[in-house]
Amino acid sequence: MKGIMLKDLYENFYIKKNLASYIFGALFIGLTSIFIDTKYAFILYTMLLTIAFGSSILEASYEQDEKANFNKLQITFPMTKTEIVISKYLLALMCTGISALIALVYVLANVYLNHMVTLAEALTVWGLSICVSLVFTGIVYIFYFLLGKKIGTIIYIAAALILGGMYGSSTVFFGIESYTSMDTAVRLWFLLPASTVVFVLSCMLSILIYKKKYS
Repeated sequence: MKGIMLKDLYENFYIKKNLASYIFGALFIGLTSIFIDTKYAFILYTMLLTIAFGSSILEASYEQDEKANFNKLQITFPMTKTEIVISKYLLALMCTGISALIALVYVLANVYLNHMVTLAEALTVWGLSICVSLVFTGIVYIFYFLLGKKIGTIIYIAAALILGGMYGSSTVFFGIESYTSMDTAVRLWFLLPASTVVFVLSCMLSILIYKKKYS
């Protein structure tokens, strides 16, 4: 499993075009957050920082696997199909964790440096972003395993646009405060376990798909 995870990391960060996309994304969020300094943008950037890294880590590796027909070679390795899929999900979980730490630095900077939000509001948004990231990654990964890189990427982009549209419309109908209220903070006690369950169920379903595809 460790070997598969290292291979995926190599394909994401050693191949120049993939590394460039991560650097561009980080710079874009960093620069725009300086010039667009509003609570609306704060919530959006916190979500992006947490969601993008973990959910996109499979896209680059899946592309390389399909180009080299590596999946057929991979199943001949001394590891089960279940372990292959779990290694992909573990890496996504690790990357989501790293993204969450980066987002935490960002939200704390907006608490203590920019004084845009209170600590309670910032941590509420941060916790909500973790929940969304786990659910988003779980859903997208199912489609990658089921339909492959090309269609999976289309669904990834479509899902990201839908998620962005839902965020935009919710701020119009319910207001920005709905993301930072005490009610939202309380709901996180239920949302975080629920999003974890979705992520685990996604992994189990992807295992079944992978086994059937390469049986």
